[in-house]
Amino acid sequence: MAKRFFYYIVGFTIGAIFIYFLLIRGRSFDFWMPSERVKTEIIERKPVITEKAICQLACLNLNKDSIASIIKKSEVNFDKSSVREKPCKQYLLEINEEKIAMNFSLCDTIVVLNTITKEGQECECN
Repeated sequence: MAKRFFYYIVGFTIGAIFIYFLLIRGRSFDFWMPSERVKTEIIERKPVITEKAICQLACLNLNKDSIASIIKKSEVNFDKSSVREKPCKQYLLEINEEKIAMNFSLCDTIVVLNTITKEGQECECN
């Protein structure tokens, strides 16, 4: 009985080592977290930018191409988001270091960047 248990432990250990090195090592499993799923959905759908957001981007010296990198660095603030709103869910993405906040609407077929603001900088956009 002890011999069988020993062989089982040795086999299990070898198998666990193979699984670790072949499948797990060096991979990030953040993609299934809610905030990562929201950010991925926004980036993949290529958001439509409202006129107000275009004005705010120009005011903040940002361009449309930098939106994806800003989204990747941001965190979704679920406390200030309206995730159950119909027909479009509202998400607020924030970068605390740069004090940037972006408001997105996720509808069934389209993603819209409504506003982008930076704390301490006021833009005259309507």
